[in-house]
Amino acid sequence: MYRAVLTAAAAAALVIGGVSPAMAATPASRLPGAPTSVHVSGAGDAATLTWSAPRSGAAVQRWRVSIRPTTGQPGSGTDVVAANVRSERYGWIRAGVRYTFSVRAVGAKGDGRSVSVRYTAPASTTVAQSLYGLDAAGSVVRFPTTGTGTPKTVAARGDGYAADDVGNVFVPSSDGTKLLQYPAGGGAARVLATGLHLTKDLRTDVAGNVYWVDSVSGGVVKLPIGAGVPKTILPSSGTAWAVGRDGTVSTFTTAPGTSTGPTVGTVVSRTVHGTVTTRKVGLASGQPIGYFTALVADGQGSLYLDFRAFGGSGYNGFWSLAPGSSTLVPVPAKVKYRFSATNDDSLLLGQSAGWCAATSEADPFHPCTADHAVADLFTQDASGVTLDHAVTGGPKVPSNGYYPGAADSAGDLFVDADSGLWRIPAAGGAAQQLSTGQFSRLTSI
Repeated sequence: MYRAVLTAAAAAALVIGGVSPAMAATPASRLPGAPTSVHVSGAGDAATLTWSAPRSGAAVQRWRVSIRPTTGQPGSGTDVVAANVRSERYGWIRAGVRYTFSVRAVGAKGDGRSVSVRYTAPASTTVAQSLYGLDAAGSVVRFPTTGTGTPKTVAARGDGYAADDVGNVFVPSSDGTKLLQYPAGGGAARVLATGLHLTKDLRTDVAGNVYWVDSVSGGVVKLPIGAGVPKTILPSSGTAWAVGRDGTVSTFTTAPGTSTGPTVGTVVSRTVHGTVTTRKVGLASGQPIGYFTALVADGQGSLYLDFRAFGGSGYNGFWSLAPGSSTLVPVPAKVKYRFSATNDDSLLLGQSAGWCAATSEADPFHPCTADHAVADLFTQDASGVTLDHAVTGGPKVPSNGYYPGAADSAGDLFVDADSGLWRIPAAGGAAQQLSTGQFSRLTSI
């Protein structure tokens, strides 16, 4: 997750398992030589591995890079990047943990020798997460998730923006043909890629790859970090699509569902390594669910689908779909109005004190007067464990419907209500108003 770095730190890397020029493969070898000038540097909770090309050996077609331990890393810590790439950035680097980074060249006949470096982030590393949102003027604004500190405008005309793990903000150009990057440290935007068919709904993963739906083909496109070459990774975005923090990209396509017939859909998922799976999903009983509303993902491979119930209640409820499963499982939350968000490992719901069916709300003679204020914070993690904390002074949820917010790794929920921008603490207690302004497309990184 992105953290605005408060104390930056860099450390020297120890090279292990490398080769000297005398040991490198000869030009006649059928395998690439070992990469050279392999280094790692760190700042905050991120680290960047850099390297140079081998001095000899067969042509390099790709690079295979990895990190150990793998906790929190996409693709179990291993990635394959294009031949023109010379760096790989990692988030989730924890102070005091000794990491080993490795890189090797991949040729037509096999892999070359690996070179590894070690790195330990200093215990003094101090970081803080940030909250992003679009203000009423369409500018991207950054807030500290602590609720204290001055917000900062990062980019004007940021409709459809996304932000990566170290705070770079990506914005589609007004004509959708260019992808712009606003650097985390400030300064002018630079063009990452041109000749594109962007839609105003960019997504990112923890590694910093950028995704969008091609406005012409309808496929999901990925721009790998550092490579600069967009590639269609799924031919269709379906009815809805989501990108998990682990780099898993999923699409959901609904099949016709009615109050008397099953609601069934198709989920297509692609891992960070390119493995694609297709699942027909629904209830184990085959019973109907409701009208599909939204698809969101966590960083563990779990998906959460929001459905509006059939009939006049207007109630929106979530169903979870575990990695590899085809069975939707109801999230055991209260029947309430709610704000919702996911973070690395959980679904979070800010639930109201009262609730009324939509038909009762619209009754001109006896309208419902339920309390819409958020009264508790419900969470369910990827393993199914649930928690519920009481909230006081919470903002009001507008009505029955789907109202997305954002959540940080600590479990704080951020929502845009009619009264402005609010923070609901992970442990419950008093809700905090961050701004009286209206903000959309909330993102916490």
